[in-house]
Amino acid sequence: MYTTGQLAKKCNISIRTIQYYDRRGLLHAKRTENGLRHYNDQDLKQLQEILIYKQLGFSLKDIQQIINDTDNNTLKSLIVNQQRKLKQKIKDASEQLASLSQLETFLNKHYDFPGNISQNIFDKIKKTKKLKQLRIKLLLIGSIIDFILWGSILGFLFYQKNLLWLLLGIFCTVVLTWYITINYYHHTCYICPHCYHQFRVSLKKWLFARHTPNTRYLKCNKCSHKNYCIEEYY
Repeated sequence: MYTTGQLAKKCNISIRTIQYYDRRGLLHAKRTENGLRHYNDQDLKQLQEILIYKQLGFSLKDIQQIINDTDNNTLKSLIVNQQRKLKQKIKDASEQLASLSQLETFLNKHYDFPGNISQNIFDKIKKTKKLKQLRIKLLLIGSIIDFILWGSILGFLFYQKNLLWLLLGIFCTVVLTWYITINYYHHTCYICPHCYHQFRVSLKKWLFARHTPNTRYLKCNKCSHKNYCIEEYY
């Protein structure tokens, strides 16, 4: 037999926790004549199970159902539900980590952006993420373009020497190149570093403007300031 204190020490928890579990009906103490609680080995085993279930994230209400269940059907159902909850938490945590990384990158690039953290900035962070996804998509299409172009050239030079296949390959390359160019143009806009105005330019100006991976040398249509403007998802 174990007193409340002995049971608490054996399981490395507080006496109050055991008393609380007892009040919730998770444990069933035997009362002595002077009103002291005593627990047996079965109570010890049940308490250890309760603590394991708690570590796995089950609520006391869930644990009560598990204990009362005799064929483990409740436990199986709760395990599936708990797995779903944990997967969602992992997904949410991953998205939070990604957002923190995006925020850090954004603040490093736009340290002079006016104002404090606001919904506006978080909207821009999401746009930065979408722009990155767009670039990855276009990079993959660009790899396909290279494969088609070089495949048609090598096929013409070393195999069938069929001019039709070469022209078809060049045609597909031109079409796909034009597609990714127009797609990228329609999904980008720019922020003037002088007045922070967001604007877009004509396709011609966009095509022939000097640029870096994240900026393009353009003239702001609001303040007329010409500089390397920050590229954003549109």
